[in-house]
Amino acid sequence: MKKNQLSGIRLLAKKLNVSTATISRALNPDTAHLVKEDRRKTILELADKLRYRPNPGARLIQRGVSPTITVLVNEDPCVFTSPFYGRLISGIVRSIQGTEWDMRISTLKDTTGDILDKFRQVGLGCSGIIYMGRVLTIEEMDLLSQYHGPLALLSSTITPEYPLDKVPCHVIGADHYNGAATAAKFLVEKGHRDIGLILTHDDACNPESLERPIGGDRDFLERKSGYLDGLKEAEVSINKDMIFYGTNEQGTGRAGFDYFKGKKQMPTALICDTDFIAFGAMNHARYNGLNCPDDISIIGFDDDPWATACSPKLTTIHQPLEQLTSFAFEILTESILDSSADVRKRVILDTHLKIRESVGSPRE
Repeated sequence: MKKNQLSGIRLLAKKLNVSTATISRALNPDTAHLVKEDRRKTILELADKLRYRPNPGARLIQRGVSPTITVLVNEDPCVFTSPFYGRLISGIVRSIQGTEWDMRISTLKDTTGDILDKFRQVGLGCSGIIYMGRVLTIEEMDLLSQYHGPLALLSSTITPEYPLDKVPCHVIGADHYNGAATAAKFLVEKGHRDIGLILTHDDACNPESLERPIGGDRDFLERKSGYLDGLKEAEVSINKDMIFYGTNEQGTGRAGFDYFKGKKQMPTALICDTDFIAFGAMNHARYNGLNCPDDISIIGFDDDPWATACSPKLTTIHQPLEQLTSFAFEILTESILDSSADVRKRVILDTHLKIRESVGSPRE
């Protein structure tokens, strides 16, 4: 039979003829040293015998607050194997350690229908939601103004056509534009002028255009704009023949390399939209007898854990994924504990160039 936390503590206190405060201190690792060793040992032995387990969120429950934060993702097996989502979720896990809060992961089993209803259903079992699912449309973003629970969105889930300053909830993201521009300028500084881009797109994008396409993933579109503007600022021209589009996987890196290999002028450097793509391009370059970075330089984006495990170590743009969700947790809990505060925060963290071994100067 389950007992709530207060009943459990009172039961232990009655059996041992001590105060509930002493029981509470003995069962809390942070205050256990305040209880004499022999008494603490007796309390722990009885708690174990009675199978008593304190509820870390009991104080929040007493205040009428659910101690749970929900991370809402798409129902996709890749969510639990990709470094991207793994780093995001690990940021939350580290943030809740030692706190009264708990985290659960919920999936969008059906990505169609009224997104507002889905948020309301998920919100019934928690105090706040961190959303990192599919991209939300303009119409869905407008609907979120009717959702009143604490909510934080990854910037990548917001359609590029929707201004961030109009989003009716918290927004967390990274500065993809400046990160991409930095990568492009770095290659130019190393002497590269023949530069190929291997980028991602979806069915909503127009791969034939150098202009910013409509729809798609906001983060990837910001990267594309950053790459192109960074090269333009460095006075290096790029035409559409120097851009290859694909999906975020190593196969795109291999296909992109083959595409540029067939050109009259093989690029001396490749800018890749993600580290996954860069890994594929790097491996395929080696398969074709080219040395990286002596024969071709390759740069990625994300700074996945494998970026320092491959050979050569990948030069890439570091995206602070763990810090993003740590900020999301902090923002949400502030909103939950102070429901009178109607503040919508925008957290866009800087990205940084990690210079390693995969970029060098072009051959004469």
